[in-house]
Amino acid sequence: MSVLRLAKQERFCQEYVKDFHGKKAALRAGYRPGHIYEAVSRLMKDARVRMRIAELREAQVRQARAETEIRAHAESNYVLAQVVKIARADPRKYFHADGTPKKVHELGDEEAAALSGFEPTGEAGKVVDRLKVLELLGRHFGLWQQKPAPAHEGGLFEGMSLDEVRRVRDTVGKILTERGRDPHQLVPQRRGE
Repeated sequence: MSVLRLAKQERFCQEYVKDFHGKKAALRAGYRPGHIYEAVSRLMKDARVRMRIAELREAQVRQARAETEIRAHAESNYVLAQVVKIARADPRKYFHADGTPKKVHELGDEEAAALSGFEPTGEAGKVVDRLKVLELLGRHFGLWQQKPAPAHEGGLFEGMSLDEVRRVRDTVGKILTERGRDPHQLVPQRRGE
C-alpha cells in the first residue's frame, strides 16, 4: 500500500506517526475541532488508515535503525582515529631542542592525545602505554591470531543447573546424615588431621 487517496486521511496518518496522539494529529491534518473525537474514531477504525500508519511506523523504525548504525560507525571510526593518533605520537616531540620538557599547550595533536596526565606546572606528564595502543590496533586490523581464552580450572559445580546442584547437595546431606554427621556443621578438615 502507498499514499492514501484522500489527502486529509494521508495527512492524518503522517501527523499521527509523529506523536501517536489521535486528537492532535487530526487537528494538524485539518479536521474540524467540533467533531474531532468522532473523526479520530472513524479514522482509526478504517483498515486502510491503520495499514498506512503501520507502513509509516515501519519506515520510521527502519530510518531510526539506519541512523543508529551510521552513528555507531562514526563513533567507532572516531575511536579508531584517536588510537591511531596516539600510536603515531613521537616521544621526541615532548621535549625542546635543549632537552627541557614542553608544556601541554606546546604539544601537537598526536602528542597531546597520547597524554594520560600532566603536571600542575603544565608540563607533559605520563604518556599512554604505546605498546598497548599498538596491540589494540593490531587486533583491530587482525594482524595476528587471537590467543584463545585460557582454560581455567572450573569449580566443582560449573556447568550444572541449579536443580542439579540442589540434588547433589541433598544427596550429600543424606549420606552424611546416614553416617551420623550433621551436614550443617561441616568444617573442612585439613590433611593430616
